Order: sequence, then structure tokens, then C-alpha cells
Amino acid sequence: MNNSSVLSSKLNLLSTLSFYANNGIRLFVQDEPLSPEQTVQTVMESGKSYMADYIDDDRGLLSEIRFDRVDDTSY
Repeated sequence: MNNSSVLSSKLNLLSTLSFYANNGIRLFVQDEPLSPEQTVQTVMESGKSYMADYIDDDRGLLSEIRFDRVDDTSY
């Protein structure tokens, strides 16, 4: 991926996560609550692979997005 497409991907993710956070959806990376900016930095700049889990509340509404590191050796 070239630099402009990496930047575009970061901006798209930041925009999406900011929308969710502004609407009360909590963001976590490895069980740590983070801001949209911190989440993008951790997930996209760490060199690790992450999987997003979308967690509903008891009414079936999205309440959290949890990014967990995926261990590449488990496949």
C-alpha cells in the first residue's frame, strides 16, 4: 500500500470511529478504553493484526467496538 492510500485508510477509520464515539459507542483496544485517535494509531501503526468485535447492549443496540490483537501463529 502506498503512503496516500495508507493515509486515506487511517482517515476513513478515524472518521468512522469518531462517528461511533460521538454517538456513545465505546472503543477498546486489548480491553483498554481509547479515543478514536488512539485506536487508529494503535491498530494501524503497531504492525500487529487486530480484529474488531461489535458488542450489543441488552436492547440489541451497538454499545462497544473492541479491537483484539490476533496471533498470526494460531492459524
